[in-house]
Amino acid sequence: MRKAIAASMGLMASACAGLPDTTPINHPLSAAPAPIVRDMGIEGDAIALAFSGGGARAASFSHGVLLQLRDMKDRDGKPLLDRVALITAVSGGAITAAHFGQAGPEGLEGFRSAALDHDWQGQLHTTWMSPQNWDRLLQGGLNGPDKLASWLDRNIFNGKQMRDMRAKPQIIINATDLYTGAPFAFAPPWFEAICSDLGSVRIADAVAASMSVPIAFRPVVLQTFPEDCPLGLSQWVDNKLRDRKAPVLLKETARSFRFFRDANRMSHLHLTDGGVADNFGVSSFVTLNAAGGGPHAPFSPSDAVKLRRLTFVIVNAERPVDGDWAREQAGPDGPELIATALSIAVNAPKRAAADAFEGFLDDWRDDLVKWRCNLELEEATALGAGPDWTCGGVEIVFDIISFSDLGDAKAARLGSAETAVSLPADLIDDLIAGGRAATAWNDAFLALTR
Repeated sequence: MRKAIAASMGLMASACAGLPDTTPINHPLSAAPAPIVRDMGIEGDAIALAFSGGGARAASFSHGVLLQLRDMKDRDGKPLLDRVALITAVSGGAITAAHFGQAGPEGLEGFRSAALDHDWQGQLHTTWMSPQNWDRLLQGGLNGPDKLASWLDRNIFNGKQMRDMRAKPQIIINATDLYTGAPFAFAPPWFEAICSDLGSVRIADAVAASMSVPIAFRPVVLQTFPEDCPLGLSQWVDNKLRDRKAPVLLKETARSFRFFRDANRMSHLHLTDGGVADNFGVSSFVTLNAAGGGPHAPFSPSDAVKLRRLTFVIVNAERPVDGDWAREQAGPDGPELIATALSIAVNAPKRAAADAFEGFLDDWRDDLVKWRCNLELEEATALGAGPDWTCGGVEIVFDIISFSDLGDAKAARLGSAETAVSLPADLIDDLIAGGRAATAWNDAFLALTR
């Protein structure tokens, strides 16, 4: 009996010692919050990019896009990369976007060695079939923050915080709040809502939250600080909740902001992969517009006046349909069924979001033109309007880059890459080259060079 008790106590002690670290990654707001809208120095043409999720596959493909934009020149002979004003990113795409936001164009050549060439798959717990992983699985995920965020920080981000991001482009890293099911972005409106300091959050923690695929990774924890918060909830939250015509996703985001301020309902957020809610990350652009204090948001009034054309391109690294079970009467087996259902759960709302976002951009352009045309000439001139400026002279171009742009054979090759944190070197080569080629041939980008 004593041996049994001793053994039980030993197991309990071992379990307690192995409990995952759920320390919140954030701190209370201690100074003025970061501005929602800031000047990006837009002059005429601007580019916005959305990097999809997809592990190292997405990170490599989106890296190729940035490399090609660096090499393509606009009409003035400047790199198209200089025209990028905003990047919103999810999961694997968030690694690329965050590194670019930290290191800038001069850091592009070092990204592959820092992030893509490491074989760190073996450092992770990757299967729930191992009895040693069952406890981890029951505690919320096979890998805790010590595995993912610490690796990202050590190898890529070197202890840098969100305040260390460069002023341009604006980088939006997207995750999902498990409790509300709403998108959560590492951007000022969300951190105002939880009354927390965005600048002191490690970049690695933000990217880890965006990459925390359920089961494989534990959620990343944030704490809310509603008590004694010096900021009230922004008026747009109540306005959208009352507006019966507001987009449903925006209403859900506003409702989640209400929850963040209700200590009886929520005191912590548990963030998982951004692809669970929006694998393109475009919903954060909609929220930034609502929270930015004017139709020009998420751009500043000066940028909005000087904007001539916004080229918004989604970089989609999703895998094509594969498998041979559709030829069999029995259909998919258990693992295939789970994988297929999860793929549908991520990809179906993503495609719907892309269609809805294109409509949003049309409406945003109309509101922007109306705002510009209501400016007095003196106001427009003070904001940077030139002598040939016309208030209606704004064009929005929307497009999606994907593997399918490269032909069937290449699409099959790139789409075969697993959604994993590490990939073979030759496949990374092909993914980067694919991102370059799809960008070089894209009409929306080519129009900026002519």
